[in-house]
Amino acid sequence: MACHKKPATEVTHALREEYESIAAPDLESEVSDSGVPDLTEGQKTVLTDFEFSSEESSDEESEDHLSRWSKGDSYWSKYPPQSETMTSSQSCPGPAPGSSVETPKDAWELFMSENIIDEILQCTNLGGLRAALAKGKVWQRITKEELKAFIGLSLLIGVERSCDVPIRELFMDPLQNPLYRATMSVGRYQDLHRFLQFDNKKTRVAREASDHMAAFRNVWDLFLINCRKRFIPRDCVTVGEQLVPFQGRCKFLQHVPSRPTESGIKIFWMCDAEVPYAIDGVIYTGRQPGEETEENLAENTVLRLSNGLQQKGLNITMDSFFTSVPLAEKLFEKSLTMLGALHHKNPHVPPIMKPSKLRGLHTSEFGFCGKVVMVSYVPKLKKAVILLSTMHTSKALNETSAKNKPEVIQYYSRTKGGVSSVRLIAEKYTCKRQTKRWPMLLWYNMLDIAIVNSYSIFIAQHPSFMGGGHNTQRLFIKELVKELVVPQIHRRREESPGLSMIILEAMDRCGMPTSLPAVNFELQEQNCQNRIRKRCYYCPSGRDRKVSKFCSECSRPVCKDHSHMSVICYQCMP
Repeated sequence: MACHKKPATEVTHALREEYESIAAPDLESEVSDSGVPDLTEGQKTVLTDFEFSSEESSDEESEDHLSRWSKGDSYWSKYPPQSETMTSSQSCPGPAPGSSVETPKDAWELFMSENIIDEILQCTNLGGLRAALAKGKVWQRITKEELKAFIGLSLLIGVERSCDVPIRELFMDPLQNPLYRATMSVGRYQDLHRFLQFDNKKTRVAREASDHMAAFRNVWDLFLINCRKRFIPRDCVTVGEQLVPFQGRCKFLQHVPSRPTESGIKIFWMCDAEVPYAIDGVIYTGRQPGEETEENLAENTVLRLSNGLQQKGLNITMDSFFTSVPLAEKLFEKSLTMLGALHHKNPHVPPIMKPSKLRGLHTSEFGFCGKVVMVSYVPKLKKAVILLSTMHTSKALNETSAKNKPEVIQYYSRTKGGVSSVRLIAEKYTCKRQTKRWPMLLWYNMLDIAIVNSYSIFIAQHPSFMGGGHNTQRLFIKELVKELVVPQIHRRREESPGLSMIILEAMDRCGMPTSLPAVNFELQEQNCQNRIRKRCYYCPSGRDRKVSKFCSECSRPVCKDHSHMSVICYQCMP
């Protein structure tokens, strides 16, 4: 598809010839050399007015044609072409087949699958073992339950909005959630946070010779594969960007002074326009080693993201950073439509579409160039909103509204916020903690996006979860955290019989099968082992009966004949 292009001088010359061919026969019939009386004064006046009005209308039409030529040598006609609208393929939007879930953990494991957990587990154990051997220490291997519990505690920190609270305070303060203390020790959590790795450090140097993102590439690609195959988008998707704040050292760090966070890692996302779901993403890594600087970054990014779309006829909504006429033509060849904003300084925008003080309020201008439609709307005086679309083919307006907006503007307003909604939901309960390691930052951001996707999949199948209130996302994360940490708490309770009273009480508060009388009895047994055996307080001194049991009320040493043990449940305790 190509826009009709012709030099402006040829258009003016053709219009002049067309006007002369129409006006010349009429003038010759009015004025003849013989057999016709002279014209009266009134007839001369009428003829003069006709000549002036014809020349004026011709000049206005010529100016209108000239104003529809852009600097990009494309002509935007005011007449819509006779073309049909592209129809999308018939498919049921929402969770893909095979994505049925029953619990929040089932939805979570669709994205944080076992292959991702195994990759992180293997790399972290290798890194921890090397660091321990270098210091002459012993590394305790991480189990799969322990790693999932670590992820669960990271999500718990986010849902409680405690990302700025020190780790030791979360684990040691009695006013904090007892789930931290019941799951693992503070030292173990800090070790996992310190040695968490996502690749083999021995082979990283060789991979970094061709990829700046080698330290996180494998885990990132596995996560995107899960995102692409677990959801079928609706009739429209949105392309946008996310700047993840970061202050550490990174080869592809972006500096944007106009943003509240001036520096960070930029990620381009493609999300569903209606459901908060991230379908695909591209991390901008700049110029890779051994490669030249990439040209047409925005266009190539959209084409790379659209490669994963299996449906035909989908529309892609984007902002002015990505929108261009060549991109619209390339997407149309792939059976995809496009709708995006244009800056008035774009070379493909003709003068008639640009902001002007002569344009009236709430007026619209339309331009058609092949399959591409350009719309310019005036929301305020001396302002103009310019959109480019291959989805719309008419000049339809919303005449029921006083602002008389085109349908293109209204559709763009409904579908432009797909990436923004995903980003805002992810930041609401983010688990990002301050770090100087950019792979850890991307890991935290991946956990946030996984929460958004898993929540959307789960709610689509269970809309009445927890009553369907406004806080269902927070309750969803809490239920997920509980399912992730409970296996680790059970394993810790069975493999570590000598836990302290504080940890056992924390387990009991978390609903674990450890009653408080049993806790007191176990604590008493531990104390008895550390105490010196004494003579029973009630037995005669001549008997000299040494015991190691003590009364829980008065701490007097008593034998089995002068003590009584009763069984009472936790609910019946006074």
